[in-house]
Amino acid sequence: MLEILIVMMIVGILFVAFRSSFQVKNKDILYGQACIETIYGEINNFLHAGLSSKSLSSWTMQFFPDQYSIRFNPDTQSIGLWYKEQGNEHIYSTIELTGNINIMYCTSNRYSIQLSWETYELYINKGLQENAALQFFYLSGTNSISTWWNTFIQCDAQWTWCKIMARFESDTRTISLKKQMCLSFSGSDCNEWDN
Repeated sequence: MLEILIVMMIVGILFVAFRSSFQVKNKDILYGQACIETIYGEINNFLHAGLSSKSLSSWTMQFFPDQYSIRFNPDTQSIGLWYKEQGNEHIYSTIELTGNINIMYCTSNRYSIQLSWETYELYINKGLQENAALQFFYLSGTNSISTWWNTFIQCDAQWTWCKIMARFESDTRTISLKKQMCLSFSGSDCNEWDN
């Protein structure tokens, strides 16, 4: 009887220890997904402004750019939202995934969201562009192809585990930037993407 009690006590201790560890990791994954949603919201608002030729706003004024561009850069772990007005290029906003950021849930003392894959740029020319030689929506990068994506991974602070969280897919055929979240994992790889 005493042996059974000891075994049950050990099993109970192990269950509590692993359950709390599992809950923390799941909570971190949910926070990582919230980070991805926030980033996608910012990019999508900027993309919508470009596709509909709407104005951008600063603290003091509104302006109508000739071109909008989104630059994914895994080297600097940032996404730059740029615009061109009267031939001059300006930075509208920078989304930084590491360091001093104002995006909740992208980093903590337990994990960080990382931008992977390769640097590429997405350009949106003003909808009423008079120059017919200019593509309205196009990609530029190491490989200029009709569909291209950047992957976001979440890793713990010690880099003992990493999981693919999401990818943003740019498609010049449908003139869109789509967010796809990973539904199930196999180690660090994604088994299934949402639609």
